[in-house]
Amino acid sequence: MTLNFQDYVRGVYYLQQSRGSAKPTDLAKRLAVSKNTVSLMVQKLSDKGLLEYARYKDIGLTQKGRTLAKTLTYRHRLIERFLADVLKVPADDVHPEACRLEHDFSEASIKAIEKLLKHPRTDPHGQPLDA
Repeated sequence: MTLNFQDYVRGVYYLQQSRGSAKPTDLAKRLAVSKNTVSLMVQKLSDKGLLEYARYKDIGLTQKGRTLAKTLTYRHRLIERFLADVLKVPADDVHPEACRLEHDFSEASIKAIEKLLKHPRTDPHGQPLDA
């Protein structure tokens, strides 16, 4: 699965969690792409069984998409915690770096970070890791 696909799935999850729904226009703003680009990508992700989408409706996550989004969100927040606690990156600066790294760390590295940090429950912003 491409990084771009992962960003869309995680974007839908974030919008659902923070706003209660994921509208195509909101996803376009979040990802800094056109509405047309969102429509095309959402259709591809729907074909892959990750998103539910009907024209003029909110975007939904399938069970497969929700599982992926939760995994990506956990990884992202754990990496933010690692950056803040171990590398002393200011909490306000960890998000963009975690966005890049969440795709590249292996599962073994994620497990090692969990162990090193003694299985934290929240990210540096106070959000639960397993949300």
